[in-house]
Amino acid sequence: MAKNPYARIGQRFPTVNTMGELYDDRRQEPRYATSGIYYVESIGRGTPGRILDLSVNGAMLEQVDGQPITEGTRVNIVLSFSGQPEFVADALIQHIVNGRIGIEFYDMSPEHFTTLATLIDQHQRSR
Repeated sequence: MAKNPYARIGQRFPTVNTMGELYDDRRQEPRYATSGIYYVESIGRGTPGRILDLSVNGAMLEQVDGQPITEGTRVNIVLSFSGQPEFVADALIQHIVNGRIGIEFYDMSPEHFTTLATLIDQHQRSR
């Protein structure tokens, strides 16, 4: 086993994080618990699922049985919130765990991004 090169200067090796900790550390924007619905655009208006939380960079969604999505794929997600127009996001499915889908927004029109930014602003003001 190799010697610790930092030992002679009184430092330790950097802490090794688990994947979950790394994922949490990558979040740069706060997430807000919310209530809205979504559906995957490619399958029409199939069964809607609940939006559990939202940030400017992504969302946590409730998984709905029969959705044709897998981790690592990009899909168009339609998000709908009371009092706001629906908006569409090109999103990457980051992970699916315990009935929850973590998505990262990749692209959306300026108009749809304005809707998202308005929702985030409303959540920030209500804190």
